[in-house]
Amino acid sequence: MIELPKNQEYQGSRSRQCSTTLYFIFSTLTFSHGPIIKSPLSKIVVVVWCFVVLILVQSYTASLSSILTAKRLRPLMTDLDQLRSSGDFVGYQDDSFVRPFLVNHNFSESRLRNYTTKEEYAAALRMGSKNGGVSAIIDEIPYLTSFLSDRRYKNDFRMLGSIYKTPGFGFAFRLGSPLVHNLSTAILHLAGWDEGSRIERKWFGSASPPMGPSMVPDMGSTPLTFQSFSGLFVITVSISTLMLLISIMRSIHAKCTGLTKAEDESRPLQNTMGGDPSPVPQPFPVDGSDNSGGVEGSSENVGGIEPDSVQQNGIQDASVHAGHI
Repeated sequence: MIELPKNQEYQGSRSRQCSTTLYFIFSTLTFSHGPIIKSPLSKIVVVVWCFVVLILVQSYTASLSSILTAKRLRPLMTDLDQLRSSGDFVGYQDDSFVRPFLVNHNFSESRLRNYTTKEEYAAALRMGSKNGGVSAIIDEIPYLTSFLSDRRYKNDFRMLGSIYKTPGFGFAFRLGSPLVHNLSTAILHLAGWDEGSRIERKWFGSASPPMGPSMVPDMGSTPLTFQSFSGLFVITVSISTLMLLISIMRSIHAKCTGLTKAEDESRPLQNTMGGDPSPVPQPFPVDGSDNSGGVEGSSENVGGIEPDSVQQNGIQDASVHAGHI
């Protein structure tokens, strides 16, 4: 609309204008603009729109890459059933009750490997089951939290899978000890309030929480919606509308200025044709002679002679007064 009044590229029939406009819009997606723009206002609009297109294209590329790679980054095994059916090796902490726990869940003892330190955990997980390591390590949550709180490993490993409850830890006292009631009350207080979580964060940091199969988060990126780019669209629409309004105001101003000039130029002609009593200046002599041989029209002899047809010696004389026209 801004280019239409002056740019020949955007003129013609309605179908040609629509096709040219649509082609220019889609050509900006690949930054290969076809039609040439001439107005400075149009250039401002196109610069802003190209900036928005750049952000849209880059965001779409990042979102597409995330969609294509998200499934590859998800863990293949999230519970003991998948781990047991895969036939991979499984690790556990040495001298832990986890070994009989795994045996009770139908894990073959030949597939179990015991480790002692955090370094052994990390090395076994990095090698994998096919290279002499393990696919997963089953251990108690406090020990896994301690392992993942280490700066060397918290970005490389994650706590996944279902939580299998076991009897856990216990404290033994002699019969009739008054500490049994007090300690049980303190444990319930820690488990039921946020004090336990605060102590855990203090000593182990914010390690990855355990997650069940239904709690595994979506590792893909947040989906892009219209609201994600609402600010850019608002800016684009505002600038485009402002440039269009400026273009319309300039066109109106140009038309008003042209009409004013036309009126100023037509005023002397109207005064002359409106019956100005002043005579029209006589034409200068032809061929530099005072006696042109022509018939001079006057108020006395013009009545029966047409001024346009009075000729003598090939020279037409139109020297009549304005009052006789």
